[in-house]
Amino acid sequence: MIGEEEVLSSLREIAGRHDPVPPAVLAAARASLAWRNPDAALAELVRDSLDRLIAVRGGTPRVLTFLGGALTIDVQVTSHAGAVDVVGELAPVVAARVVVESPGGSHETSADAEGRFRVEGIAAGPVRLRCEPEVEGAFVPVRTEWVQL
Repeated sequence: MIGEEEVLSSLREIAGRHDPVPPAVLAAARASLAWRNPDAALAELVRDSLDRLIAVRGGTPRVLTFLGGALTIDVQVTSHAGAVDVVGELAPVVAARVVVESPGGSHETSADAEGRFRVEGIAAGPVRLRCEPEVEGAFVPVRTEWVQL
């Protein structure tokens, strides 16, 4: 008699040969574990201009607002040829390192003296932002929820 574990093992082997998990999905799953920071506050998406845009053709930038702890992150997203550019602003104005994370990799920049930052050429798809203080203790690190850009 064949045991349950043997049957499951055979099914895993067959599925792995005939319908393997796409490499991009595996890379995203592995990368998501590396991006964990249990001490970071989760910034919630509180405003998305797509919620109000109905039947609008391309060319209009998307505006998103995230609120996490004492930090507000406003971003404007412009799409072009399968990529997006992100221009953002932190409030209150703080010296911060800003990282835009996606399954394709991370793009790092710093907020300027007015709390503004810019990252260009991010692959369209799921993205989140991570903001970390440049001065220890200035604010609790914040990461946004994932959004589809």
